[in-house]
Amino acid sequence: MTGRGDTVVDVRDATEWILRPREDRDLEKIVGWIPDAEALRLFSGTRLSWPLTVRQLQDVTAEGALAPYGVVAASGELVGHFDLRREDSVAWLGRVIVDPALRGQGLGGGVVELAVEEAHRLGAHRIRLNVISSNVPALRTYRRAGFLAQPPDDARTDVTVMERIVVQQGIGRRLR
Repeated sequence: MTGRGDTVVDVRDATEWILRPREDRDLEKIVGWIPDAEALRLFSGTRLSWPLTVRQLQDVTAEGALAPYGVVAASGELVGHFDLRREDSVAWLGRVIVDPALRGQGLGGGVVELAVEEAHRLGAHRIRLNVISSNVPALRTYRRAGFLAQPPDDARTDVTVMERIVVQQGIGRRLR
């Protein structure tokens, strides 16, 4: 919970979250959410190297034609992040992360739903992602959000490809 004036705001209230383009000021906080090399591998696979830096996040965004987003609580506090990359009618979801202080409360599902809604807004019909197969909490979150595992890729045995059909969610989120 965070104080805002005389009001106490519960940052865990996903109905009050706002989706906005990621800002440079978010990068240090996101880097701080990655405490070690294993956490980095779960966040980005092998694309980024330990120790993670702000520059790496900036570079991977520029190279991959990614649209990075910040998920912000009503208090203004950054609570999550994800990237989307659109290829024709498919949006690829990547680098999903929730503030470590808020993990284990089912909030990752709220971040994923915002990503699905944004993919729909961008005109995608399907949303796909790669997740490290040993990342059980992420797999559970994606399954709960309606993603289904796809046939395995023989070249990447450590990764599970998942997909969801994008449908109108009807949940009024705001994009800044």
